[in-house]
Amino acid sequence: MIKLSHLSITARLTLYFSVTMAIVLYSVSGVLYSTMRQQLNHKDELELQSSIQFQQEIATAIGERQDNGEEWQTELLESVVRQERLSLRIFSPEGKVYAQSNNMVIPEQDFPLPTPSFSYREWHYRAGNIRQKYLITSTLFTLKNNQKWLVQAALNVSGNNEIINTYYKRMQIFAALAILLFAAFGWWLARRGLAPLRTITTEIEKIHANDLHTRILDQRWPPELHALAASFDRMMMRLEASFHQLNRFSSDIAHELRGPINNLISAASVIQTKDRSAEEYQETLAAIIEEGERLSRMISSMLFLARADNSREVLNEEWLSSAHEFEKLIGFYEILAEEKEITLESRGDVSFYADRQLIQRALSNLLSNALRHTPEKGHITLGAQIDDEQVLLSVSDDGEGVQPEHLPLIFDRFFRGGSRAKCHGKHRAWAGDCEDHRRTARRENQRGQRARARQYVYAVTPAAR
Repeated sequence: MIKLSHLSITARLTLYFSVTMAIVLYSVSGVLYSTMRQQLNHKDELELQSSIQFQQEIATAIGERQDNGEEWQTELLESVVRQERLSLRIFSPEGKVYAQSNNMVIPEQDFPLPTPSFSYREWHYRAGNIRQKYLITSTLFTLKNNQKWLVQAALNVSGNNEIINTYYKRMQIFAALAILLFAAFGWWLARRGLAPLRTITTEIEKIHANDLHTRILDQRWPPELHALAASFDRMMMRLEASFHQLNRFSSDIAHELRGPINNLISAASVIQTKDRSAEEYQETLAAIIEEGERLSRMISSMLFLARADNSREVLNEEWLSSAHEFEKLIGFYEILAEEKEITLESRGDVSFYADRQLIQRALSNLLSNALRHTPEKGHITLGAQIDDEQVLLSVSDDGEGVQPEHLPLIFDRFFRGGSRAKCHGKHRAWAGDCEDHRRTARRENQRGQRARARQYVYAVTPAAR
């Protein structure tokens, strides 16, 4: 059995439209059939009742003017003969059949007993292919001599019943044909109504890797598809930005790896040109090891970037102290800072819940970049504070700052916008840390003044441990 969810939207709309029209048509035809049947039955009932009343009036009138009170029966039957549908049977006061119509086919015992008020019942006659329906009733005629004559009357309503049955059959055929017609019309309407959806599908299928700049919101779409087109354009903008970033990353990583690899090849080639002394071999091997370590650090950084981009990476979160983490960083970079006579200091002691490795790597990237671009006898401050129910970690320096047009790009991998922005992906890794902690990163900067980088993590009270 085909499930409704497996059908196309056109098929579903056509099915809904057809079912709705079937319910409406059959409901209307049912009401019309029931109304027509009630009206015809009521008409037959009134005809039978009026016929009985009329015959009783004739019998009374004839009985009063004739000396022989039995002549009214003959005239009554003669008047009934002229009616095709009505048949009578007359019983004498002694209970014997005095006379009856030639078309009377109903046994006398099937008639109901006479009642003071008019009543009747249906009687069906079947003989081979013949099907007939009668309305039968019984009544007492009381003459002037107080004689009571029983009259049984039957009205043949087979014609009206046939009309009703014919109407019912034709109505069913008409309803079935109308449903088929409405189904075809509904399919056409559904196809026409969904034409914009096919158009938008065609436009989307035309988009390839070289067409990521394509936008479909510029076209006129129905209100129902406007939100879809807008969402698709926003997705294309994100894909285009990611694609360009990936292209830049591919070219930048090739550029970054080319230097160490060329150095390794050059060092090995120099050794092969002629015999060297042991010291020269050792120097060359040391240079190869140094370039290998540099290459290893670069690969390790790229792995870290990949981890930072993976939002499903499980975080090893724990309670950390900002003062303790700052102290370890300052101890690690203290020798490098002393060479440039740069002062390192930390401010604030705030506890927060985060991944130690990611926090250390992020702050280490920021601090190393600050040391690289802070002039001699400069000052670098690592700060921590509560900011709007969040913990704010910041690295401030006395460097030359970043050009305003480069600020939105400094967290991209391998972005190069001048000496101050050359961070080799470290700020991008730091932004990845912030994404892991479900917070944002931002850079504050003024040309020629202090530059500050901020990282937000979960906020707790400073005393919580």
